[in-house]
Amino acid sequence: MVCGSRPLGVRARATVRATIALWVALLGFAVRAAETAPAGVLILHSNQRPTPAQVVIDDQLRTVVTDGFKRPVQIFSEYLDDEWVSLQTYGAVEAGFLQQKYGGRNIRVAVTDSLPALRFAMQFRERVLAGVPVVFLAVARDRVDRASIPPDIVGVFEDHDPTPTLRLAQRLHPGTTRLVVIRGASELDRLWDHRLRAAVGRLGNGLEVEYLAGLPTADVLRRVGALSRGTVVFTPGYFVDGDAQVSTPRQTVERISQASTVPVYGAFDTLLGAGIVGGYMTRYEDQAREAGALVVRLLNGVTPAEIESSPVARVPMVDWRQLRRWRVDEGLLPAGTIVRSRDPTIWNQYWREISVAAVVLVLQAGLIAALLVERRSRRRTATALEGTQAQMSLAARAVGLSSWIWDTARDVARTTPLARVAPDPSPLQPIAFDRVVAAAHPADRDSLKRAVSMAQRTGEELDVEYRVVAPGGAVRWISARGRAEEREPNRLLGIALDITERKLAELRASEDRAALRQMGRVSMAGQLSAAIAHQLNQPLAAILGNAEAAQKILGHQDIDVKELRAICSDIVSENHRATEIMRRLRELYMHGDIKIEPIDLNQLILETLELLRTELLLRHVTPVTDLATVPAIEGGHVQLQQVLLNLVLNAADAMDGKKPAERTLTIRTESAATDVRLHVEDNGTGIAGEHLKNIFNPFWSTKAEGMGMGLAICQSIVASHHGTITAANNAHGGAAFCVTLPTAWRESSLT
Repeated sequence: MVCGSRPLGVRARATVRATIALWVALLGFAVRAAETAPAGVLILHSNQRPTPAQVVIDDQLRTVVTDGFKRPVQIFSEYLDDEWVSLQTYGAVEAGFLQQKYGGRNIRVAVTDSLPALRFAMQFRERVLAGVPVVFLAVARDRVDRASIPPDIVGVFEDHDPTPTLRLAQRLHPGTTRLVVIRGASELDRLWDHRLRAAVGRLGNGLEVEYLAGLPTADVLRRVGALSRGTVVFTPGYFVDGDAQVSTPRQTVERISQASTVPVYGAFDTLLGAGIVGGYMTRYEDQAREAGALVVRLLNGVTPAEIESSPVARVPMVDWRQLRRWRVDEGLLPAGTIVRSRDPTIWNQYWREISVAAVVLVLQAGLIAALLVERRSRRRTATALEGTQAQMSLAARAVGLSSWIWDTARDVARTTPLARVAPDPSPLQPIAFDRVVAAAHPADRDSLKRAVSMAQRTGEELDVEYRVVAPGGAVRWISARGRAEEREPNRLLGIALDITERKLAELRASEDRAALRQMGRVSMAGQLSAAIAHQLNQPLAAILGNAEAAQKILGHQDIDVKELRAICSDIVSENHRATEIMRRLRELYMHGDIKIEPIDLNQLILETLELLRTELLLRHVTPVTDLATVPAIEGGHVQLQQVLLNLVLNAADAMDGKKPAERTLTIRTESAATDVRLHVEDNGTGIAGEHLKNIFNPFWSTKAEGMGMGLAICQSIVASHHGTITAANNAHGGAAFCVTLPTAWRESSLT
């Protein structure tokens, strides 16, 4: 028996362990499910659902919390039915029910609506939702001891002091001499006694006051139906009357207002529309909005200690229909009064229809006006167009302008007579485009065809210049510009202009520029004649001396052949030197194109200074060179030397007024990226600020005897080498010119 009982005990213990493990697993699962479930908010309403205030509060809370939390949230509502049952008696049962219903719902915040729900939460919270913070609203601040509220319960207070409402009634009804106050028989209704009596005492104006407290509704209606003029009724409504009949404050206020022969005022915004005139009220919508914001903060991790409970402001509110009923002057309303239920105006009722009709009328009026304006504009445009066409025709004939149209689809061109070079039977008859091309100069036919084809293919503007050969053999230059039509890309429209005179003028201008450059070189050579003569005298004198020495040696009996050979070598060297001087002088006088060649700018500077050595000595000018290692440039040797000669001689002229010891000319070179820069600086008088912008203009000079072409020619030469030349004043006095020339540039020739 004993032996047989051991296996049973083992099995029992195994069963117990399995059961415990199962409960632990289920508990862990429940905890994890609670942690992952959406956050929950439980709203506890003191009264039953039909109360209008609770409907407003519940709807507004759900909207604010859902929109503000931005994450999934579950909102639950419970109604404690305080007007039906005593929470002190059934509170524990209600708490047990709520604990079973919401214990696993992950409730993060509880909200209480009005004082009974707040008291219920303070008494049973640890049993229902332990540790969950509570947000309260619709609680009168004169009925709660703030010190008795736990620190993790926060919210918003409302003010039920009827004093401002009673004063508003006296203001809107100046002849008021009597006040009737009505309240119910429930505990909540009896709370108004103290407020009302204190408010009457604060009025202090001798009003006759009658209190209708805890009467049956039938008696109340009978009494208010017999009130005389000069009386005002105030009631917050009630839940229970003297016959223990339960209703809502709005229902009782509706019945009282319908039966009353005098204006009725109330304490809550939900009573507006039920027959009261108005009063100072804390709107439930505002309370729910601020309480909802506190709930969102708590859901987002803010602790209750960081939140301070505060009252919600009251505002004066009235019912427009009751103002009309009791003939109240709206001018007596306090500033900021909210007027409800105002009868809509015709605009408010039919604003869509009125707007549509107004828009239709405006559109019709606008259309008629636009048509009239368009008609007038078309007449003006037609008149102006006729005048413009006449002027354009006259201008076209005056400047030799003609128009043309080429239809590429049919290969037909139409032109005005000015654009024709071949005789045609009639200017109105079309001609083939090949005939237009055939009239062009043979050298320009291919370029004309390519330009027209490119304009037709890409839609870009046609811009081409070509020569035509007239029947008599004369050659004219034509400039053609045009574009394909947007709607008909196969049609090209354009104009042709005879630019023969312009081309001839450009040719003459080019010849004049070449002549001016030649004149500059001749003028400069004239200035350098003395220096050149002095330099020629040196090799000639050396040749003469060597020749005389050779004659003497030949007269000796013993001839020193080695010495004689050295003398002959000197004669040849000096002769080459004289020849080079004459060649350089001839190049300055030469006219025509000069081929480009690699040029060592530093060597060119040294050669030019050697050429000017005598001139600078005569002017007591000391040249100073600071030549950096720079790459070779490409250009015309004589033209660039002419630029350097002009700059050096101008610098020498600028220092004529200085003492001889102060006449210093500095020439520097430097390399910068792909450019080579030449600096010519003097310490003369400098250039006046107002003259800096004019010094490169042709025929502008500060010298009495100057032609004003030197610097203009320099700029032209530098520009033809794709370079730049600038002028500025030195900080220490004098002027500085900078010539920038590219190192990578090629052209066939320079003119």
